[in-house]
Amino acid sequence: MAVALGLGLAVASCTASAGSYLRVVSWNTLHAGWSGQTDWTGYANQLWRQYGSSSTSPNGVDLVFAQEVMYAESAASINAALEAVSGVDWDYRVTAAIGRSSYKERYAVFFRTDRVQLLEQYVWSDTGDKFEREPQIVRVRQSATGADYTFINWHTVFGTTSQRQAEIQQIASVFSSIQSRSASDQDVILVGDHNRDATSPWWVNLTSLSPAVGWKVNDKTSINTSCAYANAYDHFWYQASYVSEYSTSGRDYIANMCTFRNGLSDHAPVYIQFYSSSDTD
Repeated sequence: MAVALGLGLAVASCTASAGSYLRVVSWNTLHAGWSGQTDWTGYANQLWRQYGSSSTSPNGVDLVFAQEVMYAESAASINAALEAVSGVDWDYRVTAAIGRSSYKERYAVFFRTDRVQLLEQYVWSDTGDKFEREPQIVRVRQSATGADYTFINWHTVFGTTSQRQAEIQQIASVFSSIQSRSASDQDVILVGDHNRDATSPWWVNLTSLSPAVGWKVNDKTSINTSCAYANAYDHFWYQASYVSEYSTSGRDYIANMCTFRNGLSDHAPVYIQFYSSSDTD
């Protein structure tokens, strides 16, 4: 019995220290749930089967952040389709409708329950009404390694040029506040559709934070009516000195641009991978 117990502990120890990838997608789903935007299997197939930069990338994703989810039922439908397509269990959280006018959107997070634990999810308290759509804050733990991450899921206002610039300049205060809330969980990652390229000087408040904040993915991701890539709007932002688990990132593969643009979204998803063997902070 003692030998068996010892072997069991050894196996558990090896399992706990084994490295593992966390595969993440951020995607503006273009009014998911409105008329013409209800191809739930199409959304799920794109997320599960087209993760990565090429058609030969292996299937699978662990964690998805969505913008422009129009109804709570839309998130439920995407989650059910993900389960059907992937053959594994998923769960999700969707916010209330957010927006100053009659036009409102929701954020949603979807996660594989065998690989991701949801620790916390809420909508940022937007004192002073600085944002058209205040961000969704999501804290998760990678089950295999215990690595914790906090994500800020944000869809920047399009509006006027000055409105966009003002919001982008304000997001640094959200990032800084979230990052400083915990001395033990410093891995903060801003995701979403930001309606501005990552090299714009508008981001100076964010990039000037200490430790330095940098971006991943500045490929053109918005898709025009001619089915061509137009603007670099979707990014990941984080402090490399804290998020040491970064592995790779890019724009997801799209098999047919016009089919995608006319049936799913006018934005390509973007992906990022993190590799860890334990929690690093």
